[in-house]
Amino acid sequence: MAKENKKQTTSGTGIWEKITGFFTGVRTEAKRVRWPKFSELMSNSGKVIVFCLLFAAFFVLCDLLISELLVLIGVGK
Repeated sequence: MAKENKKQTTSGTGIWEKITGFFTGVRTEAKRVRWPKFSELMSNSGKVIVFCLLFAAFFVLCDLLISELLVLIGVGK
């Protein structure tokens, strides 16, 4: 039996076909997305901002408490 040394051929898809296929898929998926209405967007954005402000206040209070405790034990300034 003779072994054949054939190069495996690709399925005909070059780099440009892969790139255009990728962007075609992205466009197709973007059309399937349910985009929020403006009122939903503003409501959710407000919730995120309030949540961030609450966390910021929490961390500021924790920082102040820890710094005061360090001053009490003589480690801080």
